[in-house]
Amino acid sequence: MFLISHVLPQVKGFIHKVHPPQQSLNDSLEGEIQAFLIDEDQLHTYDDLTKVNPVTPATVLKCLQARYSMKVFYTHAGCTLVALNPFQPIPDLYTLDVMKEYHCAPQPQEFKPHIFIVAEEAYRNIRGQLEPVNQSLVVSGESGAGKTWTSRCLMKYYATVAAVSCMVKSQDTVERIERRVLDSNPVMEAFGETKRGVCIHVKM
Repeated sequence: MFLISHVLPQVKGFIHKVHPPQQSLNDSLEGEIQAFLIDEDQLHTYDDLTKVNPVTPATVLKCLQARYSMKVFYTHAGCTLVALNPFQPIPDLYTLDVMKEYHCAPQPQEFKPHIFIVAEEAYRNIRGQLEPVNQSLVVSGESGAGKTWTSRCLMKYYATVAAVSCMVKSQDTVERIERRVLDSNPVMEAFGETKRGVCIHVKM
């Protein structure tokens, strides 16, 4: 048997060995995905999606689904926080005691994923510098994902910790500051809303 080069037709060579078809990359990845998903009881324990191996849409969605079923609605994805809309009130998740716990913790990053971790990190980045450094928190998602609620939680957190940091002891004063901050939300939203078929008013 001869192997004839298409580039140099006059050059001939002998075939000494024929290798069997190699396993494709897709087949290998599919095997890794199936191996990862076998242990379904542990999927909800992944607090950070970057630790999922392999990181694919299937494994990530399965982890989020498992955490949602365990009523765990926040998950880290590196420096990003993934928030799932529970579509039901979860009052114990946003109490004043929970805010104080995250605010007073030496290392809030060691706690379970929560919107208050993101809020506290930004707050400390401002307060911990010799000169204040502006911080930005980007809240994005589909219509109905819970962006407005998340924004309100952030503003409520800052109103609360600011009052605590200023040694405001009167609960009435704390509530007044919080109310003023939250009341500004409709005004801010008015500058970024539009009307679409999916939702009457959607932030842009």
